[in-house]
Amino acid sequence: MILLDLRAAGRATGVALSGIELADEERASAIEEWRGRMVNEHVSARVFAQLIPQMMRAGIEPTVQAKVADMVAQELRHGRLCAGVVEALGGTATASQPELADVPMHEDADPIEGVLRNVLAISCLEETVAVALLEVNRQLSGPQPIRAVVTEILRDEVNHSKLGWQLADELLPRVDLATRDRLSEYLVPAFRQLLLRHWIPDAIDLGARLAVPAIGVDDARAASRLSLDVIARVIVPGLEAHGLAAREALALAAA
Repeated sequence: MILLDLRAAGRATGVALSGIELADEERASAIEEWRGRMVNEHVSARVFAQLIPQMMRAGIEPTVQAKVADMVAQELRHGRLCAGVVEALGGTATASQPELADVPMHEDADPIEGVLRNVLAISCLEETVAVALLEVNRQLSGPQPIRAVVTEILRDEVNHSKLGWQLADELLPRVDLATRDRLSEYLVPAFRQLLLRHWIPDAIDLGARLAVPAIGVDDARAASRLSLDVIARVIVPGLEAHGLAAREALALAAA
């Protein structure tokens, strides 16, 4: 397993948290949370990078491809910012990088349908939930350096989500009914993965995880409820408006 080492890169961001008083348990929880974000943001850069050749194959407008290339750089910067918070909290911005599965090329579909599958899963689902969670983080953040980091990441994630919905606006009217049906079927595993990442059933024990909202560590139960609310009130209606059977797909994914 590859070691992700962003110690120097994190310190170079200049994030400083001097004078902040935290109990040992709070500090440990915050370091763990921001280290996890550091890894996730780094992984997200690879996800967007792999979308570019798929978009090229589908003949997506070059200006859109350029926006996705910008997103790669943004996600890498997010990783460095999260590393800066880890270092500022007294932690070490290193972590084992998980095995990274390739973004599916969807060889069973034509190029436009393949792009739509990935854009729906990545931007319309995952990034839309991320925006809501980050906005709560921003509102609850206490120290200005934490708020500044969350605000920068949020600004970019809003655009990452918007790009997915804009591509849905542009591409879905071009596809036939059979393609829409297949995309609706694809939403079942896409929603299932989204729920696995964000939904915490009441029966699950959270163990010693400690919320520290002022330092960007949200309450896990509250975050789970918010994620479900965003899925039900924003994502599902948005996809239904585009002619996809999102409500049925979500019910199947949650069953």
